[in-house]
Amino acid sequence: MPKVWAAVLLSVSLWLPQPAWAITLEQVPNPRRQYGGWVSDTADILSSSTENELNRLLTQLEQRTTAEMAVVTVPNTQGYATPKAFTTQLFNYWGIGKAGRNNGVLFLISVGDRRVEIETGRGLATILPNSRVQQIIDQHILPKFRNRDFDGGTLAGVRQLTAVLQGQPVAEVQASSALSPAAVPRADGGEALAVAQGLLEGSLLLLGILLLGLGWRRSRLPVYLKAERGGAKVLSLTRREQGTTAAFSSLQSAPIRRLLYPGSLCLGLFLMSVSGNWLVLVLPFLAVVTTDGILGSKRGIPFQPVVCQSCGRPLRPIQPQVLDKQLPPAHRLAKSQRRARYYGWFCPACQGMAVVVREGTSCRHLYCPRCQALTLDLTTQILQEATYSSSGLKLEILTCPICQYRSERTVVIPPLRDSDSERDSGSTSDSSDRDSDRDFGGGSSDGGGAGGSW
Repeated sequence: MPKVWAAVLLSVSLWLPQPAWAITLEQVPNPRRQYGGWVSDTADILSSSTENELNRLLTQLEQRTTAEMAVVTVPNTQGYATPKAFTTQLFNYWGIGKAGRNNGVLFLISVGDRRVEIETGRGLATILPNSRVQQIIDQHILPKFRNRDFDGGTLAGVRQLTAVLQGQPVAEVQASSALSPAAVPRADGGEALAVAQGLLEGSLLLLGILLLGLGWRRSRLPVYLKAERGGAKVLSLTRREQGTTAAFSSLQSAPIRRLLYPGSLCLGLFLMSVSGNWLVLVLPFLAVVTTDGILGSKRGIPFQPVVCQSCGRPLRPIQPQVLDKQLPPAHRLAKSQRRARYYGWFCPACQGMAVVVREGTSCRHLYCPRCQALTLDLTTQILQEATYSSSGLKLEILTCPICQYRSERTVVIPPLRDSDSERDSGSTSDSSDRDSDRDFGGGSSDGGGAGGSW
């Protein structure tokens, strides 16, 4: 009997103006708290079998991806600016999605407004953009809703959304349904496409060969290093120094990567377009990266020959064990702490040694101006704690155990952001109002998603 009255009220609400009463956020039952499900059919438009299937799909979605999706039906959204505003507020009120990931979705149906709103968390902007949501609404939900098939439209929309979130192939509406086959000129269009494809493949081939040739030619240019007795001067491959050849040396390996890598990619793209095999795109790139890594770890300068600046003869690499004994104490300390890699070359004619260093990018701030090496130790003292409303201060102390160098600087700590800890601390103040009504993961939304009317 209640189902009969609900059907009568629903049919009347579809054709008559909206009723005078309205529903609030607090009056919408939270399905997670109510029965551990995901569907809250307040407007009573979904059958029991549809609710069971929706709960099954959404439970499976949460188990596989941790994403949370709620399906809510309401009689209307009176009292709020728009149905979209009601949906966004309900999403954030329940906290749909996991905290920090913000991977929640709210599928809301307002019967009185004849409106569908799908709200997405800010963490789903890439995998489920607004355009994709709008496409699902227009192609899979609204056509069924216009025929009063709320069960079919809701199921179709949820299946599409869960498929996208799980990375599964989804059904698409064929473009040929909007354009007749006769409207597309097949013969001329096919010939033009073949010509364009041939030009593209030829261009990619020529570009790949050109870049590979330039890269190989550049790789044979020698690197001139000044071999000195004792090798006291250490030149940097990653940090430019005025008055030395380190700036020249630091430029040798970077252009090779800029030339060889794009060249390999362009050549791989051409081969891929011909054979249709994605492996030929990956293999040339991996070959260059592997070669660069092997030679770079052994020589510091991956491809070019190293030549003595004084006599012009090739330099011989120095074994790491021998080089360690020749390094100054500061550089030996930096190497032992794995802050930099050192490479040495020996000139048999000049009986001199040249040493270069490749500093780690994450340790640049530990460079000692006296020792000319990465020997500084960093200690931090908190002077003022940062809060959510104000910034803090901390004192950074840099000391060198080799030359006893010391420097201090005060750094501003930015205010704390809206994170999980803020959510947890904020929930203590209103736990009596929110925690009892929010058994979702604690996600949030900034208004992403789409909607449509039937």
